[in-house]
Amino acid sequence: MNDYYSTFLNAIRTAGSTRLERRTDLKTGAEAVYADGKPVAVAGDAVVNADIIERITAKPHLVMFGCGHVGKALYDLAVLQNMDVTVLDPREGLLTQERFPAAERICGRYEDLLTRDFPGFIAPYYCIFTHGHTYDSDCLYYALTHPHSYIGMIGSRAKIALCFDNMREKGITDTMLAGVHSPIGLSINAITPQEIAISIMAQIISVFRTDKEAVVVDASLLAHAAEETGIMVRVVEKSGSAPQRVGAMLFVTEKDLCGTVGGGAIENHAIETARSMLRDDRDFLVEHHELQGPQPLGMTCGGGTTLLYRRT
Repeated sequence: MNDYYSTFLNAIRTAGSTRLERRTDLKTGAEAVYADGKPVAVAGDAVVNADIIERITAKPHLVMFGCGHVGKALYDLAVLQNMDVTVLDPREGLLTQERFPAAERICGRYEDLLTRDFPGFIAPYYCIFTHGHTYDSDCLYYALTHPHSYIGMIGSRAKIALCFDNMREKGITDTMLAGVHSPIGLSINAITPQEIAISIMAQIISVFRTDKEAVVVDASLLAHAAEETGIMVRVVEKSGSAPQRVGAMLFVTEKDLCGTVGGGAIENHAIETARSMLRDDRDFLVEHHELQGPQPLGMTCGGGTTLLYRRT
């Protein structure tokens, strides 16, 4: 196992409100993840004078307690945005492949599900709309006592007040409760399940994009890099209309790949270069590509991209 990427993954998983940064030395290829200013994962020599400092956040993972009309409408919106979605509900007749084909479906009694830890939940966005008030309360307590990026719960103000009182009796503080979005969603006078889902998704996006400059990390790539030998290719600089944002990653092994650094000629070049590094036992490379005018890749999108290659 690659300790750097497994530790990086754990930092993303448990981040909550912790400020995460990735610092990179382009001269040596060293990089490190910092949590609230302290290093928690280091690859290579310790990064002292970083050439690049990025604020990082995880790709959204929507976790829904409940698969009724609002849950189905919210799922449909999440799929349009390529979000990871997990749905938990005891109702087998509703939590089906036909209704949620792209979601991870976890069917079981809430009494049983809420005793488990789910390591695949990477700083999740919890949405609570179960078919019972007691279940809502139980799910809220679970979400509050586990790492999370967002918690939203549907319900009337009277029901929410009663639920919050129940949380206080269990030791949940008012500071923790202040972070719960309830009633869930932005106030847009929504009535139908589809309108309510739009209000919820808009609120999730507003939370996710609080820092518009943050680099979004796909945790699945970190998981692959933690377990396999390969080359992680990353966009570390971008100018003009280059196809991918800074932080985009592509993980390449001898036979497989996942992620993207832009598609087309630049991605084909990155794959070939990464596999050449694996064959030649090279650990680190930085290369810059201009994507306009006469250049070997023949791309016309404009701008420029700098790629960092690191062996896992």
